[in-house]
Amino acid sequence: MKLTEVERQKKIADLQKQGKEGSAAKDVQGVIRSKALVAYYKGMSRTVIVACFGISYKTLKRWLKRYESEGQVSDQVRSGRPTRLPVEKEAELKAMIVSQKRRVWTARHVCVMLQTVFGVVFSVKYLPQLLARLGLSFHKAVHFLERKDNEKRRVWIQTTLPAIYADALKEGWRIFFQDEVGFQTEGTLAYTWGAKGEKIEIPNQGRHGRVNLIGAFELGTGLFYGVLTRFKVNACRFRRFLCHLKHEMRTDKLLLICDNARFHKAKWLQEWLKTQVDWLRLEFLPAYSPDFNPIERLWRWIKQEYTHNDCWPSQSALLLDLKQVLTALPSRSLELLGLMRQELKRYKDAFDFYNTPFPKPLLALLSS
Repeated sequence: MKLTEVERQKKIADLQKQGKEGSAAKDVQGVIRSKALVAYYKGMSRTVIVACFGISYKTLKRWLKRYESEGQVSDQVRSGRPTRLPVEKEAELKAMIVSQKRRVWTARHVCVMLQTVFGVVFSVKYLPQLLARLGLSFHKAVHFLERKDNEKRRVWIQTTLPAIYADALKEGWRIFFQDEVGFQTEGTLAYTWGAKGEKIEIPNQGRHGRVNLIGAFELGTGLFYGVLTRFKVNACRFRRFLCHLKHEMRTDKLLLICDNARFHKAKWLQEWLKTQVDWLRLEFLPAYSPDFNPIERLWRWIKQEYTHNDCWPSQSALLLDLKQVLTALPSRSLELLGLMRQELKRYKDAFDFYNTPFPKPLLALLSS
């Protein structure tokens, strides 16, 4: 049937309108159909249309017939193949996976479980789609510290830390976050880009050794001071570190925020601290709250930047490399400040959780 010029232009305008609506609705197939039919009504040959849009003559004919009869290019909604697992069984499947958190669920394990418990066979490749439809996702498990005291954590955020920054800074105390970390000669492995299909192999001489780092970090300046030791950290070495820190900082008042390691609270050390109150104060974080110590992020950064995907033949070699790391840290002070700014944002989330205003000195650091 031949069309007049007016009818042809009307159909082209209608198809262009449907194409825009399909684009807004993310209906890709509808957009392709509308463009193909617009080309047809503009006089393009069927051979060219079929070649350009990668369709058959039969498909183009079917699209034309449907548009002429119904005036629509969008495809009909299809129900798809009915699921072989009843709705009530889907809920049971989801409950089983969610309740057994300590089990490592993979598509293969779910496939076996569906066969043995429900007597249903699914393709392993299809299962991620099914599980996603049930509201499940594949993600890494994280540790949760059961013994942490939420009430003490609340008091720390709402009362203790704000008071430290309100009073100690006025009195001239410099505030450091303090902690210890260990580095193994075997190093730690991490994801990295490499040649496709080739293993990234790190030579390991099978030597076991450890070097410990005692450190303190000042949020306001990005200043870090650390002492390395081959030996286990105890109260004696911790006291020695405090004396070195005072000499290095050349300041009269140091306030350190520490965790609750046993040697931090040794009786003889506490007696010694009472004789040093004119220049030294220790404040302790709530138990099992490493997330409240910003220096933990610094440890992760150092390992990521310097010790991941590496191994050392001896403890002495590791110690030598770590000394070079500490020597290089002052030249990366801007990166350390940026790192701690990220940590402050996370710290602020804890204050927001407890509906507590962020301490003004920390807020000033965050906005600087």
